[in-house]
Amino acid sequence: MSVTIKDVAKAANVSVATVSRVLNKKSNVSEEAIQAVNSAVQALGYSPSFLGRDLRKSETRRILAIIASTEQSFYSDVIRGMEVAAFSQGYDVLIATTHDDPNHEMHLLGMLFSRAVDGAVLLGPKLDAATINALGEKHNIAMCLERLDNCNVLTVTIDNVKAGRDAVNYLIRKGHRKIGLITTLQRSQSSIDREIGYKLALKDNGIPYNEDYVYFGGYETEQGMRGCEYLMNLPSPPTAIFSISDIIAIGAMNYALSKGYRIGKDLIFMGFDNIQYSHMFVPHLSTVEQPCYAQGKLVIEKLIENMKATAPDHNLYTLPHSLVLRESTGD
Repeated sequence: MSVTIKDVAKAANVSVATVSRVLNKKSNVSEEAIQAVNSAVQALGYSPSFLGRDLRKSETRRILAIIASTEQSFYSDVIRGMEVAAFSQGYDVLIATTHDDPNHEMHLLGMLFSRAVDGAVLLGPKLDAATINALGEKHNIAMCLERLDNCNVLTVTIDNVKAGRDAVNYLIRKGHRKIGLITTLQRSQSSIDREIGYKLALKDNGIPYNEDYVYFGGYETEQGMRGCEYLMNLPSPPTAIFSISDIIAIGAMNYALSKGYRIGKDLIFMGFDNIQYSHMFVPHLSTVEQPCYAQGKLVIEKLIENMKATAPDHNLYTLPHSLVLRESTGD
């Protein structure tokens, strides 16, 4: 038979209310009572029902972070920022993956509906804007890294259109006018925005958009290799390639190296995210850096503010990006 709080109170010779105050670390308890309760808890092996306590208090001090997969290494810095911000205010962050399945994403949000967590952050949401808007009217939800058109929930990200535009404009300033793009068939908003930035940079410089210079694949390195192979076998191949992620760019550079191209001279590359591998791979990859840690930290700070506010903040916050220039662009 399981030990109850009443058993602890009897063993410690105090009231049930006193046991509750000790377990919840309230200040209005004598040191003698604290020692008695803790001794009784240890002797009896009592384990309090935190879920029941949380439901009674209508808060759990837990926030759910939903990510697409654990394979995207830049998530680690985002999660670290989230955890630091959460812990500083007495919250914990739970992490779950969707594997790009919107049904699984909705299943995970069941923890929010059942009050097993106080709030949720979607990193790379698969649900549509209308669904997220409806959920946001009743629950504490935020998005990080990705935005969605017509989505009225708290969002922290970067300006991916401007970031893509800045990256391609840099390649053009290096003297390149035949610029390939390797992007994804999966239509995430960040990929779409970076593609828009690519097109705008071409337009800025009077370069016609050529759909033959765009390869649609996946996020894997193998897809980067295939994309580069496709582009370099065109009748008039590009002299520069912009990839919407570093993993794709590293795969593309692998193909170029295998064919004897001198990266940074014969062919230049620009990635996106500034993951750890970008400066471990040789030649080192030029890339767009987004402030992952800062995005994670800010989204948690704003979400916790929303939990306490009568009028929630549904604004879009865009943090600054920067170009990190290395050997792959001849720098």
